[in-house]
Amino acid sequence: MSVIDNIKPSGQSTVDTARNVNTQDTVNANKSGNVQTNEARTDTVSLTNTATDLQALQQTISDSSGVDQARIDAFRSAIENGTYQVDVTELAQNIINIEQ
Repeated sequence: MSVIDNIKPSGQSTVDTARNVNTQDTVNANKSGNVQTNEARTDTVSLTNTATDLQALQQTISDSSGVDQARIDAFRSAIENGTYQVDVTELAQNIINIEQ
């Protein structure tokens, strides 16, 4: 039976009250069951392995200074030894890129 079949000529629709009552009773029964369940249950949180790994990685990053000391030492040593050479073409291009 479709919705169109339930429409009366006056514009009022018929309502299956037994169906509505049963639906309401089911909803109320579920609500009362949930209340009892919520009172007896305690909340827990569990993390996936990926979340645990990400948390550890975030801690490692926050503990890090962000400075590559080995690279700094290599530059310092090359400058002191006179082996560090500046590529003037690359330097000029980088300056142009910054200014643009």
